[in-house]
Amino acid sequence: MSDLLAYLPAVAALWLGCYELRLLRGGSDSPFAVRYLCRFGFCMAAAMALLAAPTMYLERLWPWLPQLTHLLGREMEMAGLAFLPLTVIEIGLPRPRLPTVRLHIGVTLSAVVLCAVMFLCSGVRTRHGSLLVEGTGAVLLASSDTVFTGYSLWCLAVFLVPVHRFARGLGPGALRTGLRLITASVTVGLVWALWGVSSIVTVAVDNRQSAGLDPVGRTLGLCCLVLGVLGGTAGAWISVTTEVRRWVRTYRTYRALEPLWSALRAVSPGTALDLGWPPARLFSLRRSEFALYRRVIEIRDGYLELRAFVPPDARALSEAALARFPVPPAGRAAMAEAAVIAAALELAGIDPGASGDHGVALAYPVDCSVEEEAAWLVQVAEAFTVTGLVEHMRHRVGRSAVDRTAPRSPTEY
Repeated sequence: MSDLLAYLPAVAALWLGCYELRLLRGGSDSPFAVRYLCRFGFCMAAAMALLAAPTMYLERLWPWLPQLTHLLGREMEMAGLAFLPLTVIEIGLPRPRLPTVRLHIGVTLSAVVLCAVMFLCSGVRTRHGSLLVEGTGAVLLASSDTVFTGYSLWCLAVFLVPVHRFARGLGPGALRTGLRLITASVTVGLVWALWGVSSIVTVAVDNRQSAGLDPVGRTLGLCCLVLGVLGGTAGAWISVTTEVRRWVRTYRTYRALEPLWSALRAVSPGTALDLGWPPARLFSLRRSEFALYRRVIEIRDGYLELRAFVPPDARALSEAALARFPVPPAGRAAMAEAAVIAAALELAGIDPGASGDHGVALAYPVDCSVEEEAAWLVQVAEAFTVTGLVEHMRHRVGRSAVDRTAPRSPTEY
């Protein structure tokens, strides 16, 4: 299992390369920049696979295989990093002044050739996944590591500075989130490159170094590439998470209206709209939003029918409810509304032919969006479910109804 985990950085880089390739084939506003990022992903995937520790233990197949895979892995990593400055040069991000393409290619070719020549001339040999050198070979191998580390830091710095400055001037959105994740990825990459100094010190002190990625390097590489993948694909996954959040918010609002909707439907079942949908509550986002809109409409119709049953003493009943069930000032309006609704529902249940006080209007919001209307109704529904509120209003309305219908003595006429 640990051998498979060693290839996770390669999988992350391959994912980024495939994503950019898909963007390239689908059409892009900056095809050259996307092509550079695609090449970066594939080169880094090859490098991480070649430098994975399990790959280095294949020396029993061919004694020179670990040296070859180490060299090819380093060269592929340098080739991948070379595409990062080319990306910002192609996009044309504002200051600082970026190097020219010719200068960057010249530096890259010099570093790649110099690193390979010094490595091959060092007389390196392998044993149990380690590179061993002797005499002047240690100087050459340490020099090769120095060139590799310096070139990595240079590429990452050239890429990081303009991207970070550009991201700071953006407003909230997928682009800023993606660039911030890319900035974090490159920052971790700088730490990863600086960790290469440990290989230089190890060679200078002990004449040996790990042929592949050590545990620290593998961890830093994985974090760097995962952050890079998240940043590079932010446009895709942010839209998905936004849709999921909308669905969750819609579904929670839909379910929060259940108590109020059920109570109104029990009194006026004709307000329910039958669309022929299955009874399942888990709809797609589009259907969930329409189901919420339908529920709000049904509650609104229930309000209209319920106005005829508002008791004459509705305001006194609501004040009594607020005194018995104290709530913060922000929730007093919703609690008073819930109390009046509970009273009207009880009166409608006792005497369906009763006629309440039409002059007392329910505090239903007008001239607002569906979202604002639903938010108000959720507050009312939550107040409607306060323990004891409905029972209290049922008792008060029932007692008032009995008092009104009780026969009076002749002396009261």
